Amino acid sequence: MSTFNITLDPAQIEFVVKPGVTLTQAYNVTNNSSETISLNTVVLPWEPVGIDGNVNYQNVAQNPNITFSLLNADLKLGQSFMLAPNSKQQIVLKISSTQNTGLNDYYYTFFVTQNPQSGFGADSSVSQAYGQIGSHILLSVSNTENPTALASIRNFSISPRFKDIFFTPVAFTAEIKNNSNNFFKTQGKLTITKNDRKIAETELKNDNVLAHHSRALNCKDQESCVLNPPFWPGHYTATLALDQSLGGEQASISFFVFPFSLLAFSISILLLILLFRKITKSIFHSKK
Repeated sequence: MSTFNITLDPAQIEFVVKPGVTLTQAYNVTNNSSETISLNTVVLPWEPVGIDGNVNYQNVAQNPNITFSLLNADLKLGQSFMLAPNSKQQIVLKISSTQNTGLNDYYYTFFVTQNPQSGFGADSSVSQAYGQIGSHILLSVSNTENPTALASIRNFSISPRFKDIFFTPVAFTAEIKNNSNNFFKTQGKLTITKNDRKIAETELKNDNVLAHHSRALNCKDQESCVLNPPFWPGHYTATLALDQSLGGEQASISFFVFPFSLLAFSISILLLILLFRKITKSIFHSKK
């Protein structure tokens, strides 16, 4: 069985358009396998699920004011086509909206699907692997080129609240809520201060936050926002600040660092010294 091995470029497209506008997008589909494959195309709507970027395609209604078609002279949307080994096919997708299209976001995926049928190579009895690859389409319909974005911060928290100077990093979690009708990219900073002195600062990852949904906080240089030890003992403040283009909301939270491990080590040494003195004293008295 040959493996499913095709690539689709670009992996995601984002547009802000006025109602009634028609636009096009060229995709490159590459067959990276050694077999000729049969492919098909389809565009499906989806809706966001949860705060981690997941999507749902089940029971999502098509918007009659937005239609899709292909501009290829020899290919229609939903029509099968053959792609030779290690070759590339350009597919041009046409996206049309009517004047009645509502001023909202619309989310789709352009899928290229491998047909589940026998191989077309030298051994036609070998069945090919079935699979599909998709490119997300984020479509904002707006009367302005830069729709107004309004974000809020929810559930900003830290773990642990009280920590040791050496062990376990400090993890920050939050949700960025989109209170507007159009998606935006997260922009802002997470700043850590101690006694009003900046200790660390990191920019937020430019994740898409979809209309009227929330996205989990991520930092640009890492999957999660984490401050790693060691730390000086004391009182710290973490401030999450969104960019002014998103409304400029801020939220702060405090945490404390204590020398628990040093205290535990000192107490252990003290107990060992006391125990050693007790044993030494006992041995000394037993020799008398």
